[in-house]
Amino acid sequence: MPLKGVRIMRKQINWGYAAAFSVVLMFSGINSSIAAQNCVEGGDGQNHSAMRAMVDIKLSGAIKKNDEIARYTFVRESGRGGVAQCGPDSQVYAYATYGEGSGIIARYYGEIDGKPAYHVHAGGPVNIVYVLIESKSGLPFTNRPGQVLPVPEGALMPIDATVIFYAGKDNPTATSFDNSVIGAILIKRFDPGGGSTKVGYTYRLKGKVTSAPTSCEAKNTDLSFTLPRVPTTAFPSVGFPTTPSSVEEHINIVCTGNVSAKIKLIANNTASYNGKDAVIKIDNEGQGNNASGIGFVVKSPLNNDNVLVNQEFVKLADLEKGETRVPLKAEYYRYGNSVKAGKAEATAQFVLQFN
Repeated sequence: MPLKGVRIMRKQINWGYAAAFSVVLMFSGINSSIAAQNCVEGGDGQNHSAMRAMVDIKLSGAIKKNDEIARYTFVRESGRGGVAQCGPDSQVYAYATYGEGSGIIARYYGEIDGKPAYHVHAGGPVNIVYVLIESKSGLPFTNRPGQVLPVPEGALMPIDATVIFYAGKDNPTATSFDNSVIGAILIKRFDPGGGSTKVGYTYRLKGKVTSAPTSCEAKNTDLSFTLPRVPTTAFPSVGFPTTPSSVEEHINIVCTGNVSAKIKLIANNTASYNGKDAVIKIDNEGQGNNASGIGFVVKSPLNNDNVLVNQEFVKLADLEKGETRVPLKAEYYRYGNSVKAGKAEATAQFVLQFN
């Protein structure tokens, strides 16, 4: 019986320690909250100052939605010294905003790389978006209630910030900034009743975004044409075989606008077709088990079966914005006075040009 009593006492003591420990933690949290304070008016002859980023973005290539396109830092436009006085453990509030007229709020786009992004313009279609961060900590400026930023004791000097621009859509278009406000630092939380925007810093953009010239990209660059076996009797004379043998493959081309595409054949060994070096000869022609007297011609079905010519650009197709599946057609062609049966393989390269 006495042993049971001792065990009960131990349990009661353990619970007592647990309760006391919880109380200490609770008071610690309360004390931390009380310590944080706002800065107060009393700047060096000014209450507000503007920070400006000079923007000159020249877009290039194919740009995908949410791609980062540029980043800039800010310099002070005017004024000297601080705009407020801050005590120990002071904090300010960083807002994404177009100004007081917007209600200290910006048009939210969504998260990019884990940070809130906003449209650079209050209205209009999706185009360019931005993330504004404090350069040192990487903390983002946000919509209300704002991002809390700790500041050092003393005069409230400009807070270094970085604006990161992203594409809000594939291949964004040109736009300009005429002292466009995108953010603010305030010494107290925004109050729609007035007075809360009097002291702080405003972050503006000046400059432009130039849209990229139309560009195209081939998504697949290796084509392999496997033609059927054809008897030598299908080549009674110079020209194409009497037995159908053509094979089509496709190049997937993505363009940022409407363009005309040209293509150039590059082959080491060619023969003539209609006065042009357009027949790709067989590799190691006539050697061992290799065929001879026969080669390959490649055509562009989207341009009236135009034949590709060695070292010369010919029209391939007219392409629209977006992805186009462009066919190429390969055929046998007899160019020799005689034909030898055997293995027929050849390699060549193609160069694309867009304008």
